[in-house]
Amino acid sequence: MQIERFPVRLIVEKSGDMVYFSQLDLVSILTRALRRANLPLYYTQGFNPHVKMSFGRALKLGVSGQEEVTLYFTQKIAAQELHNKLSSQIPQGLRIIQIN
Repeated sequence: MQIERFPVRLIVEKSGDMVYFSQLDLVSILTRALRRANLPLYYTQGFNPHVKMSFGRALKLGVSGQEEVTLYFTQKIAAQELHNKLSSQIPQGLRIIQIN
């Protein structure tokens, strides 16, 4: 049985002390924040399921800037609801700029 997935594209700004966190650290930070926000997450299928997300180009370590992240959910979620729930869970130095 295939679960339907709904992609949502975010643009996230990394600044301050967050520039010293690598791309893999950012994946862990976002995964934890999404779970704490209690959102209807889509998980990969297989032996070791994890939260499905994909990234555009990664920022280099020590560089501030914006990064594109695509998150996948099991049901449609309003942009404002996602922003409110996720913003309260992500650390300082990481900010949601845009949700599509």
